[in-house]
Amino acid sequence: MDEELKKLRKEIDAIDREILALVEKRVKIAGKIGAFKKKTGLAVSDPAREKEVLDNVVSSTGLDRSFAKALFSSIIDYCKHEEQK
Repeated sequence: MDEELKKLRKEIDAIDREILALVEKRVKIAGKIGAFKKKTGLAVSDPAREKEVLDNVVSSTGLDRSFAKALFSSIIDYCKHEEQK
């Protein structure tokens, strides 16, 4: 395999690990938010906050907006699931 391709793939692998580490960090914080919401009687779902997060993501990326929104919608859904634990 071409050495340049190997190098680039290693860079992608490192970035993937960074992305996963950040998502894991976000999920842990979502768990803390879930505990707070349970303690205070707040609902897990907060559509206004979800819209705010998606609007922030879409407005601050150079990626395709539909892709960014779908990606973060998936992350938000998973975090809500974790908040319910």
